[in-house]
Amino acid sequence: MKQLTKENILKNQVDTIEQFKVLDYLKRQLSIGEFDVYLIDRFTIRVIDKNKEQGYFKCNSKTKSVDFYEKNIKSKEM
Repeated sequence: MKQLTKENILKNQVDTIEQFKVLDYLKRQLSIGEFDVYLIDRFTIRVIDKNKEQGYFKCNSKTKSVDFYEKNIKSKEM
């Protein structure tokens, strides 16, 4: 698990195309600067808010969408 800095987020510095798609989605939908952001696996980004509530956003390659989960699910080649 790798935490992204504000600069990483601003410059879209992630490891995979799937993570890029999730980060792009998060930047459009949330005030991403208000969250701690972590790269979990090649498909998943974890966000934690100021109240320590967390969520997982995963790129679904089959549906071409970003899905939200309250808990991390094991990645199967999506």
